[in-house]
Amino acid sequence: MAMDFEVLFLLGVYLLPLALVSALSAWSDNRKPVLGLLLSACSGGLLVWVWRMRPQGMYGLRDIPELTVGLVARIMTYF
Repeated sequence: MAMDFEVLFLLGVYLLPLALVSALSAWSDNRKPVLGLLLSACSGGLLVWVWRMRPQGMYGLRDIPELTVGLVARIMTYF
């Protein structure tokens, strides 16, 4: 089963704040923000993948709440 574009988009969107927090934490502790850079690269890669491969183009910011509720509802059907 192929992963839906909605799931990939949401994963990319929700990885961005984690990358920012990780990078800021490493920066404040005088460490290299390796994990933050890795997370932001993965997030950016997912978002670019959805943008390039989805026939309708990229989702908008307004779509995030609706896609999130739909994903949570779809996950709850498995339980």
